[in-house]
Amino acid sequence: MTSTQQQVPVLIVGGGLVGLSAALFLEYHGVPFVLVEKRTAVSALPRSRGVHTRTIELFRQLGIENRVQQAAAVALKGGRFGGASRGTTLVAAEQLELANFMKSLEHPEPSPSTFCFLPQVQLEPLLTELARDRGGDLRFGVELSEFAADDTGVTATLRDQAGTVSTIRADYLIAADGAGSPIRRALGITGWELPPTHHYLNVFVRTDLTEVLNGRTFSQCEIVNDKVRALVLAKNNTDEWSFHLEYDAARTDLADYPVERCVELVRAAIGIPDIAVEVLAKSAWDTGAFVADEYRRGRVFLVGDAAHRHAPWGGYGANTGIADAHNLIWKLASVLSGTAGPALLDSYQPERRPRAIAAAEQARLGTEFDTRYGIETPDNAADLARQLSTNTVMTKYRYASSAVLGGNADTPHVDQLTGQVGTRVPHLWIDGSQRISTMDLSGPGFALLVTGTSAAWRDAVGDAQWETGIDITVHALPVAAWAARTGLPEGGALLVRPDGFVAGRSDEDLYPSTLTAALRRITGGSSSSARSLDDATAGA
Repeated sequence: MTSTQQQVPVLIVGGGLVGLSAALFLEYHGVPFVLVEKRTAVSALPRSRGVHTRTIELFRQLGIENRVQQAAAVALKGGRFGGASRGTTLVAAEQLELANFMKSLEHPEPSPSTFCFLPQVQLEPLLTELARDRGGDLRFGVELSEFAADDTGVTATLRDQAGTVSTIRADYLIAADGAGSPIRRALGITGWELPPTHHYLNVFVRTDLTEVLNGRTFSQCEIVNDKVRALVLAKNNTDEWSFHLEYDAARTDLADYPVERCVELVRAAIGIPDIAVEVLAKSAWDTGAFVADEYRRGRVFLVGDAAHRHAPWGGYGANTGIADAHNLIWKLASVLSGTAGPALLDSYQPERRPRAIAAAEQARLGTEFDTRYGIETPDNAADLARQLSTNTVMTKYRYASSAVLGGNADTPHVDQLTGQVGTRVPHLWIDGSQRISTMDLSGPGFALLVTGTSAAWRDAVGDAQWETGIDITVHALPVAAWAARTGLPEGGALLVRPDGFVAGRSDEDLYPSTLTAALRRITGGSSSSARSLDDATAGA
């Protein structure tokens, strides 16, 4: 039975962390959508565990930071998250000295937010609840069976578990349908690849290791003995753990590992042959890397694992994917509202694909356990030298695209965020109670952050809003503190996009007289608008 066709601005396919985050970003920007997910329940496998500071900053913009941190506060039943151990069994394992690794975490980029430990199996239900509470149309147990894209939109055929077929016509389709992405495959999009170095069986179990570990905690523990090679990852530090069992994919596959064998191998890794072990879920995965050559095909966009996948070392996967969605959604919202031209969407790939390449390369450098944790060996000096800090990979990067005025593709990372064009706006508390950050001043529209006050900039903003319809707010910041942070003198200004990235600086060809033309260029205005900016800049 087929129902009548529904019309919606955006259809999201995939209800994992990235798809749910995309839904929340669309709600934030006031864009109606439908999200479909073929699963009826959250996967039992923990998968992603760490929520990086940059992702918490994005949740802060949505107003859900506190809810996420509250959930994280009770995620662990004991101990803390972090550290690494190694041994022939968990019984015999010893903690490793991680001086170099800990040093890489020092002096993080200032932020109003902090990292938290919250496994995917707990974060997904929270995001689902929040999206539904805000009016989101989420349809679990519904899968995309086929789609057809044309110049004006996408027609999608959906099927629920009862076999009922429905059709949706969407202006845009967001593919958040995972590493195997049927949508990407249907479009024939190829990609940059690295072959897997290891194959693992992720066996999520319930087994009480409180007495075994006797207060020892770790993020990962490497186990090697004559029966099993495994990585043990903490889930709640007491009775829920992931055992990643290494196997030879040329000789065996998932079918060769029934529950009984998995229990035997988990016990061998623990070092207690009769300890109670209950297998809750299992799946196979490998350390291969893939980054799509195209992030966009017409009206279809790839986000998250559909666009890129790699080993989990560094925890970049879901965090990079959520940042993809954040980057894309404000652009879709601007185009759909008529305040931006379709050309703005062309900036999605050049901004986000290099971030996936960087994450994949850094994850590959973490293949060997010692290198992953910054431990020097006779053979890993070259790999250690190429490693970037998590802060650099996730926060201190720089976009170079048509959606910023300038930018420098030759310097994709910066030592410190000082308001460089193409970087995340610097954080500075602007109230005595430390509740309002400069990062809170942009979104869902643009913001102009002025060092001190300036009648010229305030007048320019009024004119720009009138001529373009773009929402832009002006904020006067403390002269001494903001000048020290950005190098801009009194009367200087940063133009900040809705996603919190600096689009232009007043000491780099942005002036009150060129603000309107600058906004038109950034948001995909006509070529005549771009020429007017060049002309105005030359005469400023």
